[in-house]
Amino acid sequence: MSNRPPSGGPARGELCLLTGASGFIGGRLAERLARDGRPVRALVRPSSNTARLRELGVELVLGDLADPRALAGAVAGCRHVVHCAALVSDWATTREITATNVTGTSRLLDAAAAASVARFIHLSTTDVYGYPGAGAVDESFQPGGRVRNWYAHTKRLAELEVRGAQAAGRLQTVILRPATVYGPGSTEVIGEIARAIRGGHMLLIGRGRALAGLCYVENLIDAVLLAIDHPAAPGEAFNVTDQLPVTWRRLTDDLADGLGCAGARWSMPYPLAWAIGSALEHGYRLARSSTGLTTSPLLSRQAVQVLGIDQEFSNRKLRETLGWEPRVDYGAGLQATLEWLRAEYL
Repeated sequence: MSNRPPSGGPARGELCLLTGASGFIGGRLAERLARDGRPVRALVRPSSNTARLRELGVELVLGDLADPRALAGAVAGCRHVVHCAALVSDWATTREITATNVTGTSRLLDAAAAASVARFIHLSTTDVYGYPGAGAVDESFQPGGRVRNWYAHTKRLAELEVRGAQAAGRLQTVILRPATVYGPGSTEVIGEIARAIRGGHMLLIGRGRALAGLCYVENLIDAVLLAIDHPAAPGEAFNVTDQLPVTWRRLTDDLADGLGCAGARWSMPYPLAWAIGSALEHGYRLARSSTGLTTSPLLSRQAVQVLGIDQEFSNRKLRETLGWEPRVDYGAGLQATLEWLRAEYL
């Protein structure tokens, strides 16, 4: 394993706008860009926790993807835009998810094109393939019909907006499709799994035999930096995955061992989990509309698909086209994640 980030002659001194910079992936990207000497601007909501961004010297612009005026101010003078923000949910209303993931992306593309931004990097997801479980899925895979959760569907629609901007010659664009991103700071995936393991209520689907499709966060950031600078990146979409033979059973067992806990004891067959997840989703939506409930359902269709179907995707195109390699291996990534869990999260 090499500890060197990818080289490629980053153009220092060129302002980069980040959306989603207060989140897990966007925050780590802000750290790397700042460490590399690049000026960074972040579009943040007034309610966002921006303490770390301020420490890094990131310029903050208050606003959101629904505000064209804020977007115009955010992109002004920027050479690059990296769009990490998204509403990751399969039980919010379709209107809410579409407004952020599709309409918000379209508005940001419009603002970036008007400001003559050189390159727009869009963080999508391997969920756009519709959970085929068909072996190492590459970027040529064409899913049939609409995927069965609104988050994945809206991310696919957002990609169409990005591709349209590229095809019209309005912007250079690059689409990155990360698989399951893990590492220090992954509160919504690894953090929740770790708490479930510690609490003795971690539930696996199909005994955890499905491949987890892991990508260590710093390996993803390496791919983003290459997408910003590499001359072969524009107009392309790339899967970003470490392509590890790690199942959910192995991951949860490794986390349990590192935390000194018993491994996951509970498992549910996929068909039963799907039925329960679907029922809970619809029930939570109804409760939310009538009572203002804000917690997430205990099980959802998206979670069942991710945990119960092989998340196996090919990273060959990213390797061959941009020269990317997953420089942080599973052992090192797991150890860093466990250190964060023990010191800061649990």
